Amino acid sequence: PVYDWTLIDKILDSYIELGLIPFVELGFTPEALTTAPAGTPYADPRHGGWRFPPRDYGRWLELVRNLAAHCRDRYGLAEVSKWYWELWNEPDIFYWTGTVDEYCRLYDYTVAGLEAALPQARMGGPATTSSHTRPESSAFLRAFLAHVTRGTNHLTGRIGTRLDFVSYHAKGGSFGRDPQAGKATPSLFTLLANVEAGLQVIGDFPELGKIEVILSECDTDGWAAGTIHDNPNLFYRNTEYYASFVAAAVSGLIDRAAATGARIDGMLTWAFLFEDRDYFEGFRTLSTNGIDKPVLNVFRLLAKLGGTRLALTSDRAVDPVARGRADHADEPPAIDGLATMDEAGGLQLFLSSHHDDWEVTTATSLDIHVAGAPAGQSYRVAQSLVAAGSSNAYTAWDAMGRPQAPTPAQRAALLHAARLETVAVGEVTAGDDGLVFAVTLPSHCACLLHFAPVDA
Repeated sequence: PVYDWTLIDKILDSYIELGLIPFVELGFTPEALTTAPAGTPYADPRHGGWRFPPRDYGRWLELVRNLAAHCRDRYGLAEVSKWYWELWNEPDIFYWTGTVDEYCRLYDYTVAGLEAALPQARMGGPATTSSHTRPESSAFLRAFLAHVTRGTNHLTGRIGTRLDFVSYHAKGGSFGRDPQAGKATPSLFTLLANVEAGLQVIGDFPELGKIEVILSECDTDGWAAGTIHDNPNLFYRNTEYYASFVAAAVSGLIDRAAATGARIDGMLTWAFLFEDRDYFEGFRTLSTNGIDKPVLNVFRLLAKLGGTRLALTSDRAVDPVARGRADHADEPPAIDGLATMDEAGGLQLFLSSHHDDWEVTTATSLDIHVAGAPAGQSYRVAQSLVAAGSSNAYTAWDAMGRPQAPTPAQRAALLHAARLETVAVGEVTAGDDGLVFAVTLPSHCACLLHFAPVDA
């Protein structure tokens, strides 16, 4: 066969130039290898021939081997050894027409092909859908883990197959195409319950030990390509609600991992690029026509955290999984976060205020107490806030009258509004009982407070 890596090279070149570590999803079946019945349109987005198992698993192995070798030769062994390689996307639903056993067979051959060219690679799967929402997904994940730990390898005949990490997906809701849909919101409970269900399945396989766990899609809902024209509820993806949901999810995932002893090593968002579309059309993206959405600033806040985690407790925190349900409209927003310290002794406090109902618009006054801060030590305090009207291009665009052809001046104003805004809020000195600071947070926001020590 003739392999043409032109498009893949362009994508990976861009990632490497930006300093990113690729997470490579190996799929789908090439047209020349598909077992789809005659007459099946190969490229149909939901019913195409790309979804079928290959007719020759050996040729699939060679495809994987050649791709891995090409990447190794193009980018170097040291670089490619950092990458993650995952087989397929959501094989428990329409993306895969084969059986669980056929997927396991494909996985065995994929591992062999990858190892032949790149033994150092990290290989995992099965990238199944939300295990709490769909029990069938949990069953698929369980069957796959049983195969790689206790089953017979389809290629070698030996027991077990290499697995470097377990991947699965977790979503906080589901929206269908309904332009007249009534109000419906995502749920942090649903997202975290889906994560918990996957961890419970993994925990039933002690052979895996403390294996790395990657949430290779971890999102507010499951339909990235939907817009406000498909379902009006998807407007939230333009707003501070999306930002506060992601911020609360990050804190919730880290806290659950710490409380249960489970590993959650990474969460990825499936936020694609949709070109030549309206401004703020509601796609699950991090930007719109080059204008950053508020949610992107949450990741900028997280990038400012220090390397040492400190204990944090909040009397406004809520564990949705322990509570067993989503928020009620008459309940206050949940406020939680992460605390860290950097090498210079600076303190970073990442806070999220979130309620599942975007119509809840309350403000919460907080008294922050930092125990252990040396008495007499002064700190300069800076605040970065992602909220309505702050680090938020959507509210600026809305105030302009929602132009779909913004003037150069309007576009410049949107780019300015999209930036993460950091404001100096003064100086505070620790007393005998530590550091005390007051802040007020709106119902949907993400906030970073940075306390920089002042030299005596």
